[in-house]
Amino acid sequence: MKIAIDGPAGSGKSTIARALAERCGMTYLDTGAMYRSVTWACLRDGVDPSDLAAVADTAARSDVRFVREKDGSQRVLLDGEDVTAQIRTPEVDRSVSIVSAVPAVRALMVERQRALAGEGDVVAEGRDIGTVVFPDAEVKVFLTADPRARAHRRAVQRAGGDAAAGVAAEVDPEQERAILEGIERRDRIDSTRETTPLRRADDAHLLDSSDLTVEQELEQIMGLIAAAREAGGPTGQAAPSGPTAPAPDAIAKPASDAPAPARPAAPKPAPAEGRMRAFAGNSIDDYYDHAMRDYPWTAKVLLGFLVGVVGAATKVLWPWRIEGAERLWDASAEGGKGRVIVMNHVSMLDPVVVYVSEWVHGRRVRCVYKSEFDKVKVATWLFARAGAVPVRRGTADIKVVRRAQRALERGEDVLIFPEGTRVKADDEEVELHGGFALMAQLAKARVLPVAIVGARDITTRTRKVPHFHRVFLKAGEPIGFGGIEAKGRKRQAAEMERVAMERVYALRDELRAEHPGKL
Repeated sequence: MKIAIDGPAGSGKSTIARALAERCGMTYLDTGAMYRSVTWACLRDGVDPSDLAAVADTAARSDVRFVREKDGSQRVLLDGEDVTAQIRTPEVDRSVSIVSAVPAVRALMVERQRALAGEGDVVAEGRDIGTVVFPDAEVKVFLTADPRARAHRRAVQRAGGDAAAGVAAEVDPEQERAILEGIERRDRIDSTRETTPLRRADDAHLLDSSDLTVEQELEQIMGLIAAAREAGGPTGQAAPSGPTAPAPDAIAKPASDAPAPARPAAPKPAPAEGRMRAFAGNSIDDYYDHAMRDYPWTAKVLLGFLVGVVGAATKVLWPWRIEGAERLWDASAEGGKGRVIVMNHVSMLDPVVVYVSEWVHGRRVRCVYKSEFDKVKVATWLFARAGAVPVRRGTADIKVVRRAQRALERGEDVLIFPEGTRVKADDEEVELHGGFALMAQLAKARVLPVAIVGARDITTRTRKVPHFHRVFLKAGEPIGFGGIEAKGRKRQAAEMERVAMERVYALRDELRAEHPGKL
């Protein structure tokens, strides 16, 4: 399969193409990096980009290769030299449109791109992939965005952040203005050049990413991929309606200079409905995808036993109390929907208290945990029967988003710790992991902030023996998107995450004031 992603500079093609390739186990063909590498070679060798013959000769002599690392990242090699960073500099930005407009250069690059695609399935991004390079691509997407949005993303990226992932960074207004001027100039060059000008293929799906998160973009494109696989041919003009098929779990393996791409896994069917049978060989995915009420009786008995034992033990050892507990237990105002529960994370006791409390009061909650725990098979087995689902941190994990959405729509709560790891000191640098607002947004659910104090020093880095004392939690008022003052889905999600976490920390501070000395 060939997936072609075209669009103007700064529209997020590379981010999306890279994520899709990882999801589908395909080769990520960064065609823009190929033209940038030739441009860098010209600058390195003192070749005037306006000298067509010299530029074409440089392109013919340039050996551009991609090497995938074990962590999934991809390096660009030019004549054996790693130029991954050099080809993204402002100097290359200013000249790449001129170099890529040279007919001889484009003809040579297209030939090389088709040769790479001939080795296996690819996700390719550029400006003429769906119109010239792979006109027979099964999936074509024309990704665009407002020029100002694109300029801001690139400015944030150069400042060390990632606007698409919600990672902020201090931006120099003058630099952002210069980037905007460069993008507008490049748009004019790309769309008016005589050789293969930038344009949308007739059968390409138009996707405006101005107000979309990476997860939302991936969701739409994965729907197109699923439709293409089912139809056995190219996609049409619009994305399919209704739920999209989950992204395959296949991850591209580290490759040599000439990788042999893995075949994409066949799309999995929609989650099954109905009660799971005991002793029927249920898979881990069955537990992730079925409603908790439909779990087999064996799992329910085991879970009820564990909740009773663990709940009683923790209540005795760390007498815990929840202020505003009715907000946690009573979801009668939610219209049958679950809530996304977000809270600070200081110990392994945190999820236990919320889980036990909800279970005793007839609520069912799914905890989202980091997939690193799955290295212990017993933990995976047990967590699945408790309804917990893993998330691959640092990736656009669409599968967990969709699972959370379905759980919320069924009336199950979803518990998430945006801090990602246990925070042991107030001055500890914390990286918040986004995504919980998207889950709530897709399910049209509300976000419930909860805070905990008194559990941080159960154990410390220097004292491993548990310290027994009282623990306090506080549940806040649920937050709906109707009260979020932001336009566009992406901005609403970012604002929801900011507001919700501010409320979590405010609740924590209120608890500390009420119970001095508790951390």
